[in-house]
Amino acid sequence: GAPVIDAGMRQLWHEGWMPRRLRLLAASCLVEGLGLDWRRGRDWFKYTLIDHDPAINELMWQNTGFCGIDLFYRGLKWESSVSQGDQEYVNRWASQKLHLPSSALQKISSLSPYSYTDLVLVAETRREVLQRGGQYKAAARVANSGVHVAWENLTQFDTKVAPGEVMGVGRVKLKDLVFENHEES
Repeated sequence: GAPVIDAGMRQLWHEGWMPRRLRLLAASCLVEGLGLDWRRGRDWFKYTLIDHDPAINELMWQNTGFCGIDLFYRGLKWESSVSQGDQEYVNRWASQKLHLPSSALQKISSLSPYSYTDLVLVAETRREVLQRGGQYKAAARVANSGVHVAWENLTQFDTKVAPGEVMGVGRVKLKDLVFENHEES
């Protein structure tokens, strides 16, 4: 389909690694462009990355799926024309033969491939649908609201969330938080 994404996915399969920019573009292509559930991408990257970091991987894919806290991932143009630097990367990885398990090869051979033009049309259409449906605005509200993380001695909220875990999204002023055993200066 998309040359730079295909090259990145080949590198990921061959080396267990791909550049950060390509990780973001691949995530945007799969979720925003093709409409796949972000959790499928998260699981695939977890399975294939040798430098897998659970927190980074989870947040990157949540952000791409419009349920994370960072708007940076919104609307990345993975289908844009390939730059000269990208073309060298594509040329290097496009020629690499994939050695996949036979079960994966059977699934792939049964799929009808998209042309690059079809992929661009699908991406543009999906972005319009996401825009009209308010997903971008909803993601912006979540990202701009902040995230509440529980920590020891926090008593403002009646919560059973363990310290270090996210306990909610929204705005709370620091002065409104109440701590046990804390003296004001």
